Amino acid sequence: MNKTFYGVISILAQIAAMIVGFIGIAKYSFGIAILFVAGCVISFTIFVYAFCTKCPIRDQCVHIVHGLLTNLMPNREQGAYSHCERLGTMLYFIFLVTFPQYWLINSPWLMALFWAILLSGFAINGIKVCGGCGNVYCPMRRRGGPILK
Repeated sequence: MNKTFYGVISILAQIAAMIVGFIGIAKYSFGIAILFVAGCVISFTIFVYAFCTKCPIRDQCVHIVHGLLTNLMPNREQGAYSHCERLGTMLYFIFLVTFPQYWLINSPWLMALFWAILLSGFAINGIKVCGGCGNVYCPMRRRGGPILK
C-alpha cells in the first residue's frame, strides 16, 4: 500500500474521533457540540495555513485534503517553521484532543473509543507517513528516512 492510503486513513481517524467527541458532547449540549466542530474546522484551517502552505511537496500531499486546501490559500515561502507556525500547527491537535475531554469523561466507552481511534490515526501517520515524507522542514520527519516518491 502506498503512503496516500495511510495518509487518508490517518485523516479519517481524526474525523472519526471528532465525530465521537461530537456525540459525547451532544449528549449534554448540542450547541457546545456544534462549537466543538466549528473549533476543529477553524483550527484545522489555521494548521493548514501555518504548516501545509510552506510544505515543499504540498502538491503531492499524501493526506490529499491538506494539499487541496493549500491551493485556496496564498503561497508562502518554503523554509523552516517559526515558533508561531509550530504553535499554529499544534493548535488543531490541542483543540481536538482537549476540548471534548470534559464530556467524554462521563462516558467511559466513548472516551475509550475516542482515544483508540485518535491514537491509531496518530500512530499510522507517524509510522507509515512521516518516515518517508519529502518535507525536509517538517519537525516530525525522521532524519535520514526515505523521501516520498
